[in-house]
Formats: sequence, C-alpha cells, structure tokens
Amino acid sequence: MIRAVLFDLDDTLYREDDFACSGFGAVAQELESRGVGRAAALHGMLASIHVTEGREHVLDKLAARLNFPGDWVPGLVERYRAHVPTITLAPDAVRALARLRGRYRLGCVTNGWAAVQRRKIAALGLGTLLDAIVVADDHGRRHWKPSPLPFLHCCRLLGVSPAESVHVGDDPERDVRGARNAGIASVRVRREPADCPDDARPACEVLSLDELERVLDDLNRAGPAARRD
Repeated sequence: MIRAVLFDLDDTLYREDDFACSGFGAVAQELESRGVGRAAALHGMLASIHVTEGREHVLDKLAARLNFPGDWVPGLVERYRAHVPTITLAPDAVRALARLRGRYRLGCVTNGWAAVQRRKIAALGLGTLLDAIVVADDHGRRHWKPSPLPFLHCCRLLGVSPAESVHVGDDPERDVRGARNAGIASVRVRREPADCPDDARPACEVLSLDELERVLDDLNRAGPAARRD
C-alpha cells in the first residue's frame, strides 16, 4: 500500500513564474535606486524578457537593452536570489494537501540553491503542512535530482520504504527519472505540455493535483505492478 506522497516544489506546489515575478520586483527596486529608471517599468521589462525570450540571462539582456554596467549583474542576481519571495501555493495544491493530510505521510524533495529554496518553503508555509522536506542542495549539487539520494533520504525521514511511496512532480528528467532511480513510482502533473521520453514515463499523468487523491486510490487498488514505471 502507498503510505507516503513526496512532492516536487517548483512548478508543482506553486508556479515558479510567481517566484521570478517576485524576484524581478526586488531587482527593479534596486535598479531604480541606482537611477536606471522607474521600478514599475523595469519590472515590466524583466517580466517581458522572461516570458518572450526564456529564463536564461534575463538580467544580462536587460543590461544590454538599457546600457547599465554588465558588472552589476552578479550583484543583481544575488539580490534576486536573496529576496524574501511573495508567493502562494497553487490552488489545487492547497486542496490536495488538505485532502491527503492524515491519509498519507507527506514530504517534499526539491532542487535549487538551499537558501533560496528555504525562503520559498517558509513563504509557502510548508513546514506546517508536510512531514518532511529535503533540499537536495544540502547533499551537494551532484545529488540534485535525478540523483536518488534526496528521494531516499525523504523516505527515511517519513519512515517508509521507496515501494510504499509515490513522487509527484512536473519534470520528466528530475522528477520522473529521479524517482525511478530511487525505486519510487511517480505521478507527473502536466504544468507544461512537454512529453516524457520513453525511458522516463510516470505511472500516470494528471492535469491538476485535484486528480491526485483519485489516482492514488486507483494505484492502491491496482497494486504494486501498476506503479512500476
């Protein structure tokens, strides 16, 4: 029987774009204090670059566009990472955690710089909602997902075996393959439309965490064979 549900954090329990938006606000305020422009306009430019040109090198692109010194960028990146985020749990995550609490042991396994992830966890109030939280960076970057180590550590904290666990996440490589590496079945929540490669397919996929309770019940009825990826 499934006794524990492990969750990914970014783009599973909350929208990572919300963290980016919050961080851009902090950066925009810093740039306004340096005389680059008005914070509201700068925030809008950062958000637009993020959406239309991708998540990589957003601050470098803004520096080139507005002609402020490129050597400001490392400090602005640190300002982005160090800010106290204004983020909230996704509505379906709020409902799912409330329904699953008491039926299962609940945990979280997350990648990302440890200090940044802990600020997210605090802002979301997850310390009171989950039974165990593992930040993979605490074990060194080589053990970020898809390394099996953080998954197995979370199982130990929850007092369950991998076979008694299911991991829920959005990313085929980090979440689905990572859970498989640890001998844990996975449920993928499709926050983005990307397909899973054939060698990293979950036990099942859902479009919303509102489906999760039903899926877990189905997997329990079907037995361990149905949970093998």
